[in-house]
Amino acid sequence: MERFENQRWTSQEVARLIAVFESERRFFDEIVTTLPVPLVTVNAGGAILSANQAFLKQFRVNREELERKSLAVVFGDAPWRAALMPYEPGVVTVEDYRAVFTPVPRWDRGETEWTVAFLTQPTPEAPPAAAPAADTEWIANAAAIEATQRLAGRVTHEVNNLIMIAAGYGRELLAQLPADSPLREDIAMMLGATGRIETMAAQLNEYSRSGRGDLASHALRDLLPASGYRLGPVPNEAIVRTDRAALTAVFQALPLIAEGALTLESTIIAGEAFITVKGFGMSAESLRQQFEVLNKASREGRTGAPEAAMVGPKLLQAGVRWRVADPAALELRIPLAGTAPGPARRTVLIVDDQAGIRAIVRRILEARNFQVCDAGSGEEALSLLDRQKDAIDLLVTDMRMPGMTGRDLADRVRFRHPNARVLFISGFTDDPGVQSGVLPDHTSFLAKPFNPDQMGDAVAKLME
Repeated sequence: MERFENQRWTSQEVARLIAVFESERRFFDEIVTTLPVPLVTVNAGGAILSANQAFLKQFRVNREELERKSLAVVFGDAPWRAALMPYEPGVVTVEDYRAVFTPVPRWDRGETEWTVAFLTQPTPEAPPAAAPAADTEWIANAAAIEATQRLAGRVTHEVNNLIMIAAGYGRELLAQLPADSPLREDIAMMLGATGRIETMAAQLNEYSRSGRGDLASHALRDLLPASGYRLGPVPNEAIVRTDRAALTAVFQALPLIAEGALTLESTIIAGEAFITVKGFGMSAESLRQQFEVLNKASREGRTGAPEAAMVGPKLLQAGVRWRVADPAALELRIPLAGTAPGPARRTVLIVDDQAGIRAIVRRILEARNFQVCDAGSGEEALSLLDRQKDAIDLLVTDMRMPGMTGRDLADRVRFRHPNARVLFISGFTDDPGVQSGVLPDHTSFLAKPFNPDQMGDAVAKLME
């Protein structure tokens, strides 16, 4: 109570608050850096102050040259300076881009900066054939779900840390305040809000965790009896490849959001089983919103909302492409057995300051069908990841290296690729985690020296 009245804060408390703000700033900086949309921050003269990776790549600008560049590198002689208006967004269209200028007042310096987002202009073209248009839409839908899952994993990680800090401080303050303090009610409301955020974070965590499915062959006509659905007459020879459990979970969730009885139609088109689910009793846009994580119904705690939000990840896990059609219907495409693509070649990043070690590990893993890239230091590895398009499935790193340690590198790689496994290799075993045998999930340790079989066994176990 005395601390609130006199505004006295200990240096330790101030340091903790600064750490919270710094963690949040780094988190959002990381999101901006990796966004696929080119973004820059400029001053009133159009000089570039900062840019994300997408801008550097798209407009072929080196980060070292950035401070000497202005928006003329993109617009040339186009009248872009008129868009630098201090109180409202401006727009400039040039060639393939529509650039949106958003003013951002800097209260700390009394100046205005502008964030410029370069949005790709659609190219007019003749109407495509029906089948290719559908393919493009459905593939993009699956990619959007994967991207959302990765973002949900990152947000959950950071939010859980902040919840622990906010709830811990709140409970500590509540315990210290006298029973008649008017602040007790305020802190109780804050803790209640923290509890609601914790519930939403748990939903995000569940959303982000659906991974690769257990695909197997099933007769289409017998696929969903456990869910009480009948597909009607379908060819006896129609065998599909999917994760039956994940697909069943979807069909068990659908009636929870439908306003009427659902009906199914099925047919075989170009090597796929095409299933249409009708009878939702709502507009196509409302149905799309039902499948969004943390939608309005989910925030209000309505029955079936969390299950509906899991439809996208579960269908992705089942190897099923899907979309919402208009009028409101859920369309599914399940590959027939024999037409499903083989397992994707997984990517491994090897980091060790000894070139000979990297070469040995590369041979071992390439022989096991991994796509391999390598780096001689943690800093070099992060620079490589900035240019790497594919997701990293496995990081193999030495624990002790000049500069960045293997543990620090693993944390940064996991931040960018949350599903990556980590195999630490080292001739030193004095690390507390190694000695105790307690390492983070999806992490293992292999002592040097090792032979190819030992490396292969360690990787195979880690990737299970």
